Amino acid sequence: MRIILCGLTFPAAREALAALVPDADALAVGIADLPDAVRTADVLIPLMARLDGRLLAATSARLVQQWGVGLDGVDVAAATARGIRVCNVPSDATLNGESTAEHALLLMLGVARRLRSCARVFQEGLWGVPRGEALFGGVALIVGFGRVGRALARRLRAMGMCVDAIRRVPEPGEAERCGLRHLGTPHDLIRLVKDADFVVCTAAPDSGGRGLIDAAVLRAMKPTAVLVNVGRGAVIDEAALIAALGDGTIAGAGLDVFQEEPLPPGHPFLSMENVLVTPHVAGVTRQSYEGIAAVVADNVRRLRTGEPFRYCVNPAP
Repeated sequence: MRIILCGLTFPAAREALAALVPDADALAVGIADLPDAVRTADVLIPLMARLDGRLLAATSARLVQQWGVGLDGVDVAAATARGIRVCNVPSDATLNGESTAEHALLLMLGVARRLRSCARVFQEGLWGVPRGEALFGGVALIVGFGRVGRALARRLRAMGMCVDAIRRVPEPGEAERCGLRHLGTPHDLIRLVKDADFVVCTAAPDSGGRGLIDAAVLRAMKPTAVLVNVGRGAVIDEAALIAALGDGTIAGAGLDVFQEEPLPPGHPFLSMENVLVTPHVAGVTRQSYEGIAAVVADNVRRLRTGEPFRYCVNPAP
């Protein structure tokens, strides 16, 4: 069994998987070398690499297995046309959703307490600064109320925050069940961001969120508000965000995902003191990876035995 991990990022994925399928030939391959490597593959695992129709047409793989939830980098239609099954690992099948929610909270606290400024304060010999903001008593708007959003809402309510949310199609009675003050659709975004101290994006672009946070939304936010993104980089208009952070339209941002990943050296986000960035690690915890690896390894086993795959998103040929 030949497994190609498509990309050299997220090295812990290969380590976690190797422990569960020690008899498989699991190889991490850089993006430039993928056209040759995929030809003899049985399983493709995309790690920051786009599996487009050209790559899929060249592969002998019978399974594309996402390491996690998002399949925005996989041409599912092209895979289906070639009889390649495509599977992912939903957040509720592992602790990925809980881990991502925890990281969103970390970014909220980090920006609110101005952690980026602390190193400079030490160097300047100051003490008792910077003055931060408390989350208690504030209002959080969660944009994308799926598994991660619900996990985050529980944490924020426990910290004494009022929580609003945006969901493409809200479920009847969902606001009451989840203790939300308001639950709206994307059409309510401008109205709800006006009252928010924190706007936290957990939405994915494949759920209608591409470019959702644009210049108009940023202008509607409070000048003291903070924007956090643990969903996908494409949800935010980054040029508009850089401008808003630079001219004081909003107070700060905590970002784990970006339009271009890895983030290129010299990107403005890396030098802005009111921005806290992390390298797409919201779901990268031991517990989350153990759960993801278990599902991936089980689907590899199912490929060998001919059993139906778990969490398959396209039909059998």
